[in-house]
Amino acid sequence: MNILLTSVGRRGYLVDYFRLAMHGQGRIIASNMYAHTSGMHAADIAIVSPPAYHQEYVPFLLDICERYDIKLLCSLHDLDIFMLSQQRDSFHERGVFTTLPSPAWARVTLDKWECIQTLSDADITVPWTTVNMESALKAIKFGEISFPLVVKSRVGFGSLGLKHCSNESELIEAVENAKQSMVHVGTNDYIKFPDDESVLIQEKINGREICITVFNDLEGNYLSHFTCEVLAMRAGESDCAISIDREPFRVFSQRLSNICSHTANWGFDCLQDQSGLKVIDINPRFSGDYPFHHLAGANVPRALLELIRGQSVDEINLTHNPGVTMFKDIAPKISYSDYINITAK
Repeated sequence: MNILLTSVGRRGYLVDYFRLAMHGQGRIIASNMYAHTSGMHAADIAIVSPPAYHQEYVPFLLDICERYDIKLLCSLHDLDIFMLSQQRDSFHERGVFTTLPSPAWARVTLDKWECIQTLSDADITVPWTTVNMESALKAIKFGEISFPLVVKSRVGFGSLGLKHCSNESELIEAVENAKQSMVHVGTNDYIKFPDDESVLIQEKINGREICITVFNDLEGNYLSHFTCEVLAMRAGESDCAISIDREPFRVFSQRLSNICSHTANWGFDCLQDQSGLKVIDINPRFSGDYPFHHLAGANVPRALLELIRGQSVDEINLTHNPGVTMFKDIAPKISYSDYINITAK
């Protein structure tokens, strides 16, 4: 069984997880728009691709799937997921199973404002949020919210445009900076919004950051969930975490599973204060906190391969040991890839 990991970036550890799960029965092909990343050098075959917004991107990947007899495609980047989801059926028709969401859910999970609204409509608690400066200032005036506030790009990743604001002048500056951040990374190539609705303004929740991975079967039915508390962040990703007892979050995780009905694993970022748990983001992929669940006993790559082969998931792959403190490290490695095929963009 050959596997394609798209927009692999620095997820070299995921390549390693899949390699161990495959037991030498297949190859791991990685694609990325940049050649020299840890994920590319960890793969058996690394192929430089056009950018996800390029009109030839999907045909390019379809050709890779045929050339290398790909059976599973996992996308590891939000913008990439959004584009590939629009033509998800094209992969399925060729016998390629993907962990991609539906086009509708791809948009919901990419657009943080639509995500907040969708969750709220499903009676999932979320922070007070707006994309309108006037409504934010009005809410402050009437005591609905108060400083500090959180500003971040409406479409983003890696905490794009994130800023905590203590007063109105900082708020205005942060909103403008977030707009520029979106222009810089080219999110308008994926989803376009009016300029005055492109930035989220959100109440700041003081509490624990809880990351939940919900794992469903191929029909979107709940199988398991894993939980950790983030202790430190770096470059917009969880950097240090501790696994925590997942039982208090079981009912909540099952509700998320029922609402999203996704296949495989999705990550849900939450904040927990005295009033309860609030969801702030959904990652329809292997999220940045997945390595912590893996190190605490879970093995989603192996469970996913079992499902694709029509097997029952071995309970050992759904293990979760609480109380394990974990961190991400920098470990220099030798390139594993046979070659890097650099293509014109």
